[in-house]
Amino acid sequence: MTPKESIYQAVVEDQTEMIRRFLPDGRLTFVNSAFCRFYNKKPEELLGSKFMDLLSNDERDSIVRQVFSISPENPEIITEPSYKGADGKIHFVQYITSGIFDENGNVVEYQSVGRDVTTQRQAEATLAEARTAMEQASRVTTLAVIGGGIAHEINQPLNAIRILTASAQLLAKRSMQPDSELARILGDVASQVDRIDSIVNHLREHLRQNRTTATATCDLGQAVRSALSLINAQVLARGIKVDLNISIGLPSVNGGCIRFEELVANLVANAMQALDEVDQDDKIIRIDVAARGEDTVELTVSDNGPGFKKGLGEKIFEPFFSTKAPGNSMGLGLSIVQTIVQAAGGSIKAENRADAGAVVKIILPAADRNGA
Repeated sequence: MTPKESIYQAVVEDQTEMIRRFLPDGRLTFVNSAFCRFYNKKPEELLGSKFMDLLSNDERDSIVRQVFSISPENPEIITEPSYKGADGKIHFVQYITSGIFDENGNVVEYQSVGRDVTTQRQAEATLAEARTAMEQASRVTTLAVIGGGIAHEINQPLNAIRILTASAQLLAKRSMQPDSELARILGDVASQVDRIDSIVNHLREHLRQNRTTATATCDLGQAVRSALSLINAQVLARGIKVDLNISIGLPSVNGGCIRFEELVANLVANAMQALDEVDQDDKIIRIDVAARGEDTVELTVSDNGPGFKKGLGEKIFEPFFSTKAPGNSMGLGLSIVQTIVQAAGGSIKAENRADAGAVVKIILPAADRNGA
């Protein structure tokens, strides 16, 4: 070893950064003590082996391609491979790799200086999660403020309609020639006013993040039929076929029926909007309600539309999240559905079908399981 090489080695051995040198074929020619400590290997185990042997299978091709792209025009690159240590934990190393060139511009050797950035990446991930949580809280707070105002404004015309309907019903009864059809229509109007009032109240509960389980119980199959009767005209207008399958003798589930009607209406509305995006003749929404054992009821709503976009995961249940064009959706449908399911002690999962389209699966505990 020449004096110059001895000085170089003494300098790099004192560094806390990981230093390595390797040939164009990837074989390591030098590693310092910090490098050996990080990979928990002795110098003799590393020298002569290839740097790419320390890379994971998923990252190897990409990082090797970047390293060997070094040229006089692009003399330095930064990579950040992961490494599973002896403790079983994943560590991240940021390497700055540069080329050493001959007089003709050919790479004769590579040198990398690396540092462990695991703590930094973990801190960034924690910060990102905290930022996401803050944004979520901000959206919910905004929703509560706006939704509370909307609910207040809706209640005023609702009360006026309720009074006018009650007056019209009274006049119809007092009429010398009562019109039974008019009385029926007025009764339907009154019941729908009560329904809107109930939905507004449930929305207020959602805005207050009230997730307590209701004491009421519901026949889920009947709730599905009631919801479909309200939106059947919209389904037919779109040329969509509904394949409804409700098992006989279903146990009741926890929660008010109007909430489950709202749930089904939201799921079917989502499916209809998805089917609007495809140009096909056989548009189908399938709804299945069946018992799973003695203490569970399963509701599935599926369609043969385009399915959920890849990677959305649980984001589709977040308030204000929507894949629709701006102005076409507030992004509350699936958030409200999830709230209703959780309030009933159930679980919900959204995924793509194997063939085509999307499916939402809801599992609800039978009411008598909790002594309801």
